[in-house]
Amino acid sequence: MATSPNHEQIDRLSSLPDELLVIILSFLPISTAARTSVLSRRFRHLFDAVWETSPSLELISRDFPYRRTSAARFVKMAEQTLLRRSLSQPLLSLRLELDRYRKFSSSESELSFLPSLFIKARSLGVRQLTIEGCGFSPSCRTLPLIFSINSLEFLSLPRVGICERDEFLFPSAVALTNLKSLSMEYYIGDPFRLNRLLSQLCSLEDFSFELGNVPSFSLFNKTIRRLKMILSGSTKNNTVMLTLPSLELLHVQYDGVFGLPHIYGDMPSLKKAVLNLSFLRKKDCSAVAGLLTFISHAKELILLLKENDDEMYPFPILMKQGKDMPNFPDLKNLNVTMCFHKYNFKAIVMLLRHALALESLKLIHKVSLSKSRTCARFVNDWRSMLPRNARRVFYTNLHLGQHSKEFMKLVGKQCSTQVVERHH
Repeated sequence: MATSPNHEQIDRLSSLPDELLVIILSFLPISTAARTSVLSRRFRHLFDAVWETSPSLELISRDFPYRRTSAARFVKMAEQTLLRRSLSQPLLSLRLELDRYRKFSSSESELSFLPSLFIKARSLGVRQLTIEGCGFSPSCRTLPLIFSINSLEFLSLPRVGICERDEFLFPSAVALTNLKSLSMEYYIGDPFRLNRLLSQLCSLEDFSFELGNVPSFSLFNKTIRRLKMILSGSTKNNTVMLTLPSLELLHVQYDGVFGLPHIYGDMPSLKKAVLNLSFLRKKDCSAVAGLLTFISHAKELILLLKENDDEMYPFPILMKQGKDMPNFPDLKNLNVTMCFHKYNFKAIVMLLRHALALESLKLIHKVSLSKSRTCARFVNDWRSMLPRNARRVFYTNLHLGQHSKEFMKLVGKQCSTQVVERHH
């Protein structure tokens, strides 16, 4: 709507041609575009056209208010939206979310529309498929169909529970020759099936997965360039072997309670590593030190490390007592967030002495809330040992090989106020 000089309102939106309005509505979330159908009969017709022509569709169950018939209404909408779509209108992206209807996971009748939906998406050449929500887990009927969509370039799946009694859940052959990105929660009993899947994904570059309740395992792939691995559940005394010759980015996230597994392998092309490790105990020091040795040839390193709240006294996380820090010959950027008590500060100083190519350094002191509210003596054990007890230190243009003044000041816990931010 607009106002003319004579204060008359002009409806410029309605004056646009249908083809242009359909394009505009297609950029809106489906739930938002659906609200325009109440404006007039014309917009009701336009919204139907959006369903039939939009390159992206989002079928989200939470858009339907919870009622006894909500699941049936959602299923009907999903069927009408996709199944009536003409093959002349390709579908680039499909997002399916079933969060609120948990009975989907136990009611096969409610899930009966999914095979036909995936078959239709396959015929439309869908490139991106995202399935979310606790209310849906791929079954023996749907998973093979999903892995048969050869046009897919991006695939995100919820939990895929593979165990001995569910051997038919995971297809033995896939047709995802164009798939570049795969994200999934993978709870397995036999790691061999994961490697069998990866061996058939000849174009895969991005792989993100959550791993829980598994034994020791190895991962091998020649094309993966970016890997995010979330370790949770029972990982006590396990080892992870990674053989990824093309890997450039490694992201390891650990939030387990039984112990960090020992991770090692062969990644000669690694450029950047992100380690987000929580609930660490003293017994995990060996695994952390081994992981640092494994990625010591990276050019950029981001560490987010946190001790378990049950640990009463400080202990060194980055190094094992009696062991020397590995060399970091190519490390240029280092970003560390952790509790810089005296043991961790000493380890960082040793790390810097072995990283002579370092150009930028960022250290952030962070201590758990439970430790910051105990007695004064206990708090003193966990206090920051950064220069002037700072909470944050940031250096740029470092040349440690030349023994710059900034580096020597850091080692001696002296620092100018220009490079230290103090937070109280």
